[in-house]
Amino acid sequence: MQALLLLLCAVSSVYPVPVDLELLPKTNTCGYDSCPTRQPGVLNVHIVPHTHDDVGWLKTVDQYYYGSKNSIQKAGVQYILDSVIKELWEDPKRRFIYVETAFFWKWWVRQTPATQSKVHTLVNQGRLQMVGGAWSMNDEAASHYQSTIDQFTWGLKKLNQTFGHCGRPRVGWQIDPFGHSREFASLLSMMGYDGLFLGRIDYQDKRNRLLHRNMEMVWRGDDALGKSSDIFTGVLHNTYSPPPGFCFDVLCADEPIIDDPDSPMYNVESKISIFLDDAMKQAKYYRTNNVIFTMGGDFTYQDAGMWYTNLDKLIQYANLKAAKDNMNITLFYSTPNCYLKAIKDANPTLPTKKDDFFPYASDSTAYWTGYFTSRPTTKYFEREGNNYLQMVKQLQVLANLEKHNEFVLNELKSAMGVMQHHDAITGTEKQHVTHDYERLLNQAIDDALIIAKQAFNKLTQKDDTKPPLFDFQRCHLNESSCHVSENSDKFVVTIYNPLGWSVREPIRIPVGNGQYEVYDSDGKQIKTQLVPIPNKVKQIPTRVSKATQEIVFIIDLKPLSYKSIYIKKINRTKRNTNNYDFYSNINNNFWGHIKEPYINKIEDVQTDKETIDTIKAIPFAPVHSEDISLIEDRETNLDILKDGKNDAEVMELEKFLKDSRRKGKGKDNVRIVDSYPNFNEDEMRMLADEPRTVEKFDDEAVIGNQFYNLDINTASGLINKVTLRDHTKLNFTINMYYYSGSCGDNQGTDRRSSGAYIFRPLANNPVKLATQRTELINGDLVKEFRVSLSPSGFTNTKVYDGLNFIETEWIVGPIPIDDEVGKEYVIKYETNILNNGAFYTDSNGRQILARKLNFRPQWNVTLAEPIPGNYYPVTNEIYIENKDLRVTVLPDRSEGGTSLIEGEVELMLHRRLLCDDAFGVGEALNETAKGLGLVVRGKHRVLISKDDITIKKNVLGLHLGPQLLFSDAKNIKYDEWLKLNNEYSFVTKELPNGVHLLTLEPFDSQLLIRLENYLDKSGSIEVDLKDIFKDITITGLKETMLAANIFVDEYDKWYWNNERKVNENRVTSQDLKVKLNAKQIRTFIANFEDKRDVKKFKKPTGMPDFDRGDNDD
Repeated sequence: MQALLLLLCAVSSVYPVPVDLELLPKTNTCGYDSCPTRQPGVLNVHIVPHTHDDVGWLKTVDQYYYGSKNSIQKAGVQYILDSVIKELWEDPKRRFIYVETAFFWKWWVRQTPATQSKVHTLVNQGRLQMVGGAWSMNDEAASHYQSTIDQFTWGLKKLNQTFGHCGRPRVGWQIDPFGHSREFASLLSMMGYDGLFLGRIDYQDKRNRLLHRNMEMVWRGDDALGKSSDIFTGVLHNTYSPPPGFCFDVLCADEPIIDDPDSPMYNVESKISIFLDDAMKQAKYYRTNNVIFTMGGDFTYQDAGMWYTNLDKLIQYANLKAAKDNMNITLFYSTPNCYLKAIKDANPTLPTKKDDFFPYASDSTAYWTGYFTSRPTTKYFEREGNNYLQMVKQLQVLANLEKHNEFVLNELKSAMGVMQHHDAITGTEKQHVTHDYERLLNQAIDDALIIAKQAFNKLTQKDDTKPPLFDFQRCHLNESSCHVSENSDKFVVTIYNPLGWSVREPIRIPVGNGQYEVYDSDGKQIKTQLVPIPNKVKQIPTRVSKATQEIVFIIDLKPLSYKSIYIKKINRTKRNTNNYDFYSNINNNFWGHIKEPYINKIEDVQTDKETIDTIKAIPFAPVHSEDISLIEDRETNLDILKDGKNDAEVMELEKFLKDSRRKGKGKDNVRIVDSYPNFNEDEMRMLADEPRTVEKFDDEAVIGNQFYNLDINTASGLINKVTLRDHTKLNFTINMYYYSGSCGDNQGTDRRSSGAYIFRPLANNPVKLATQRTELINGDLVKEFRVSLSPSGFTNTKVYDGLNFIETEWIVGPIPIDDEVGKEYVIKYETNILNNGAFYTDSNGRQILARKLNFRPQWNVTLAEPIPGNYYPVTNEIYIENKDLRVTVLPDRSEGGTSLIEGEVELMLHRRLLCDDAFGVGEALNETAKGLGLVVRGKHRVLISKDDITIKKNVLGLHLGPQLLFSDAKNIKYDEWLKLNNEYSFVTKELPNGVHLLTLEPFDSQLLIRLENYLDKSGSIEVDLKDIFKDITITGLKETMLAANIFVDEYDKWYWNNERKVNENRVTSQDLKVKLNAKQIRTFIANFEDKRDVKKFKKPTGMPDFDRGDNDD
């Protein structure tokens, strides 16, 4: 039988990757069938050789793979795999596990057919087992569930296509992430994993679990999903390292096992005794007669012979000693699969866990909560990458594009998979590695956008044979920068909505000076508002832009649709000013540049504290223009206004200007403009672009829309309260603070530094930023309250017409370090809600978990660090509530968040630190750009509502917002553009409330479709896929587990302690009506016909033909 197996594997190796799965035998002894026979009544010690290969950390992905830059870290993944395969081939008893498919695939495609044949044999016999199997070992705090699912799907598909069911991982292997999320446990359960092993948990939690023998448990992933979300979870005793003294690696200094009795260094008896003592001690903390020893570490096994030579001796001599001394203990090579199977067979009674493992602390002052926010621009870029990925996956299907496009689509999948790594999205890598991550993602986005360009050119012209009309460029809208819109007198903006329901969204287009008209897809002019770009934005060091203002308009988008709009610059007719003879003698160029009357109210507060922010105030005149000479710090000559008749009034104006400048220097919170002098109506008009655009106003003002009215104070820069639509009033204000970061030598817990991983402030009370200037913008579409803060802060609170959220734009940086102290900036939303220390955060953007100040659900916590010890990851949502009101804050990227004081929501925005926290990175988190501290711009959306559907749609709407692409329109006339197909929805109707189209992408010659019920509580919601798409007819469905690598009818879930199985709704290939219960995600591989080209994609064989897999349970 073995000879036949070898022959079949050898034959399979001559086929290109992926190997034809029909050639792989279905009677292999892989999976659980390959596990060694265990002896009853003895302690079974599972020796698990492994390596932990970070997909980037101290070195880049390529540097790690090729073994480059060994002066940074001696690590070369290609040598690990080369060496391990050689050693496994020499002895069939040996075992090894591999985790990161990104590295494995990079190695696999470079191997000869002979080597591939050997690997097939090793996999088919269970000697080499894939564990985890995603593209990377993802983070569980900052990662979003959609990206996690995608990167598992991508990695597992590679393994499935290459090795069939023998390459299917059975256990999750999260040995290095810095805390563990409940949603991730739920996702693994839905993917069909039988168990999950963790390396890092809080030191107090671990101590408590060891004491009560709770190191292994049943983790319920989601209350709404119940038992179907349960997964066995085990905490490894020694994180993922071997016991002290037993690292037999070229990177280690431990002594080998020397079994020559004639050698003076003979150490067999001492080595074996130490190891057996360690095994028996470890057994005291677990509930079965099985223990696991992880024999490996970071980038170990570059010389695998060192390990296996010593492990062979360890097993041999330990078993001899145990037999000789009647110790009832046996050692053998094993894998996590076999260890899990042994526990299952022992059928222990296990505790249940229903919360998560955040925050993680490794000692009393080392709370790993800083990385929730570290490198915020990278976190934002990762989210942008996901949005582009979802768009191009959908468009590849919906526009019926050629299959060869999938090469660039796969490139973006790979880049996004790398970004999920627990040292990528976390921001816990070296700076040069950050740059490489961003390079990989940026290149992949650029390449994949060819799909969008092809799709939109084809769809707008209704013909894929015509040459393209537009180039569809992406822009840096987070910096209010866009080459196309700034340099084109007419251009087209194409907006794509990836959601299955209609959305209304504010759009902001950066442009230069002038007036613009915006036309909808049907030629109707869209109402717009021109808003000046804040000086704080213009001063972002990385920004390269001529834009001085933004066109603001509200767009309505149909479900799963695109819309093109046409924007053109217009020549403004100069108004007749002959009626105003006081203009006649003015030749100062300042007045000639005043154009736009869109700022109705301006109020400035200036202090001398701000040394970095160089924004200059322009008294009175409501304009922002690059061409205007700012006048704050120079004398103003108003003699040109004197005509002998009004000299006294002009002198009064001149005195007022001088007094204003004098007041603004050396004092905090003193308004430059307290009130206007007694100007007559003509003089008021003279200070404005048009009559009555500058008004006298008091400190108190109100901005609002149909949902919220905000009472603001333009002198203090504070919002005082918000009034809701039902006239409910709530104290509400927004303030920015910073914590000073600890900086020590890390030689003791009291000398711990704040760093990339660790958040450790010098004091528990943060420093509040001082108001420097306020600015109020009133318009029909958006009202803004801008507050410049010292040092280095900025907030802009916006309310849009007809939109049910308050938006806070924030800018932080460059964070000042002149005092040689690092700082960590936070924003607080302060209300009078009594939340009794309770707040709620999302888990990877999906389910909501209750948090309680200074509390852990499963042990009595002691907090030496009360601020970082109460921080939690916020991927999409954090809120506080009382019985009547809920205040929810939605970030545009992953951040750390908490509620430390009654009625407050606090989110960390940006970190700049000067010391390393001594957890491996070896450099301080001090990001710079253009020689200055990094400036970060972001936004939050605030909702005051308890309506679940409204909140969930806003969460998804911010995470998967409309995607904008820009095209110069100089080569097409407006009338010609109007004849194009400028708007199209790909669905026949909106998805029902509660249903989200999570995935639509090509899957070989079929489709991969995921539908999600995003509601925490709901009845069963039905969706009929038969006619949901306009141009695609679904002809058959086959349901898979979440990662699409195994069909649901081939998976038998493991339940513990004979718990009864859960009935699940399953869909046959002919039944196209899908029912979704609360929080359920259902995944399908679909056969389909494209109505535009029926023959092209029609599959003759009826159903999927990739390997179905065997049950090895």
